[in-house]
Amino acid sequence: MYPLVQDSRLGTLEFHKIYEEYDGPKLFSAVNALGIYYLVYWIDELEDGDTWLYVPMSYNRLEKLESASRSLRDAFIYPEENSIFRIFTSFDGEEETLTHLTAEELTEEELPPIDYRIECELVPEQEVVSSITNHEIHISKPSRRGIMKLDSISKILEGWSSLYDEFVRTINISDRLVPVDARPGSFIVRLESNHYEKVSPVIDDFFGVLTSSEDIHTTLLSMKIDVDVVKEFLSLVVDSSYDFKLTPLIDGSFPHQLSKSAAERILTELKTSELTYLSSLRVPQADDLKRVFDVVIAKSNFQEVNEFTLGITSRQVAYYLHAARTLGYLDRSNQPTSAGMQFGKLDENQRLKSAAMRFQSSDCGWTWISWASGKTLADIPNGSAFEFLQDCVPTLNVSTARRRSKTLNSWLKLFKPITE
Repeated sequence: MYPLVQDSRLGTLEFHKIYEEYDGPKLFSAVNALGIYYLVYWIDELEDGDTWLYVPMSYNRLEKLESASRSLRDAFIYPEENSIFRIFTSFDGEEETLTHLTAEELTEEELPPIDYRIECELVPEQEVVSSITNHEIHISKPSRRGIMKLDSISKILEGWSSLYDEFVRTINISDRLVPVDARPGSFIVRLESNHYEKVSPVIDDFFGVLTSSEDIHTTLLSMKIDVDVVKEFLSLVVDSSYDFKLTPLIDGSFPHQLSKSAAERILTELKTSELTYLSSLRVPQADDLKRVFDVVIAKSNFQEVNEFTLGITSRQVAYYLHAARTLGYLDRSNQPTSAGMQFGKLDENQRLKSAAMRFQSSDCGWTWISWASGKTLADIPNGSAFEFLQDCVPTLNVSTARRRSKTLNSWLKLFKPITE
């Protein structure tokens, strides 16, 4: 997970110095384009993301902290402007929740230990992210006619980056791709990463599955690879009509090629075989449906939604925003869609009916219905969410599946009478 948040309220941030690094930077300073410095402290790893504290400060104040003349705790207890940001960043990159705080609102658990100071020996940022060029992507047209489109090339590279992130997740390391350069020859871009030699066997296995597995879908699940990410990458290759080739630049590795026609065949096979498979990212985890409605109504009236307006934690706020997106009332930027704007004008009964219909046609709702061999939510057995998640969302562990099943069962209890 890349820890440097990009939010308009903070400005465009770049690393300044990294003081502690363990599976990625955990204590560092950053600076924006206006020369405003931020000290960033990692609080904790949650089930689906990390929480951080960002505190703005002058360069002189930062120098004193770097010299260990003041404790790290002082930076947050006595901020220069009494302005602190608590930020949640999800592992999947979909969520970034920023909460504006004062020093008085910080809890003891969020603060650095007493007398904890920045070590004098700094870890330069360039050393942390330094890496070597270790593979290149070659994107080409099957026919030499026509001009390659930059938009299509960019989308394929983004798809490969997402797929690489998925490979990294399966082996529990932190790594990311960085472009080095590009050169003519259809389109060739060289990429670097810190741990490609660890990810390379997963990549080899992945392409081996695509070319030789009798059941690609089941094999990908056994590898703990999210099939939705694979489908998105294949769709980008198909839509572009280009061929994709990966050439490793390390010893002992072999190139992998994926033509448009092969991508199309594999994509069709995956869609056919995944009738009851669901990505964990599509499963809501907001128990209180009324609060989901409150979020949508507030957003439709362009009101602020945060832990203070809802009276819950920032992590829970992220869950309720996700639920509103699942129902199609908010877009990826958490802004109201047309359905969300309409929702704010409905009465209570109309809102419940609207939500029931939208959940029924959502990826999660329809997969649950298909799992139950039904046609509507009315055909789903009461209390069956845990068994459904175990069968259809294999990336969830047992404890997480039990927690999320409570949400689904509570939603079904309210929605089912409407569809009967």
